[in-house]
Amino acid sequence: MRAFEKFTGTVAPLDRANVDTDQLFRTVSEAVVRTGLGKGLFFDWRRNPDGSENKDFVTNKARYQGASILVARNNFGCGSSREHAVWALEDHGFRAVISTQFADIFTTTVSRTAFCRSR
Repeated sequence: MRAFEKFTGTVAPLDRANVDTDQLFRTVSEAVVRTGLGKGLFFDWRRNPDGSENKDFVTNKARYQGASILVARNNFGCGSSREHAVWALEDHGFRAVISTQFADIFTTTVSRTAFCRSR
């Protein structure tokens, strides 16, 4: 686990409320491997139904490539408890999420990691 102290980075605005863990990481995996999970982050939003890249989704825009801070609206991380959701955020390159409100389940899950959340 990397210690979290202080950093600066590019901010990606996710203008959505009620972002659930199924969108953060939609596949339930038995694996405890944390690498490669970033490919599944926001999969249904980052991809079009035909599998091509959705160029309108924030993390696909060149301006936000490499962003390390995600800003979202209310109730971020709602749904079921999935450590994989936090791991997918980290593997994609995010180190922090700023939201007006976090779901209790996300708060509990993220407290076991070096991932930063802030309101």
